[in-house]
Amino acid sequence: MPNTLYVTLDQTTTPWSVDVNQSNNANDVAQNALAQTITWQLSGNAAAGTFNSLTDPHNPGFAWTGTAPRAGIFHTPALNANGNTLTISDLNNSSSTTGSWNYKMCINVGGTLYTTITTGIRGTNTNPSIKNR
Repeated sequence: MPNTLYVTLDQTTTPWSVDVNQSNNANDVAQNALAQTITWQLSGNAAAGTFNSLTDPHNPGFAWTGTAPRAGIFHTPALNANGNTLTISDLNNSSSTTGSWNYKMCINVGGTLYTTITTGIRGTNTNPSIKNR
């Protein structure tokens, strides 16, 4: 089963923020002997944008927040050539690779940087996560 998460801008927040659609547990990754790819795709009102550089020290396109997963579970994230898709490989192959990890994202749409909300603001999609089951 593909693990695709669609990324849009949440215009109900001030300032606008990045919204990762995790509905129907799209962020849950079942155990598998093989590494699985998780893909974030800019869509809707963010489709014309790009993920920010993965090496930006202040606003990276993807970064773990809180406790990072142990080495060997996830490989380095990668951007496609157009910058509108980000992928990461997830090796969830045993009970030692299960867990839940929060991350943040930063995208550029029309020359403006937007980020996910990583604090609890009621009614918004905060603290996006990957859940290895």
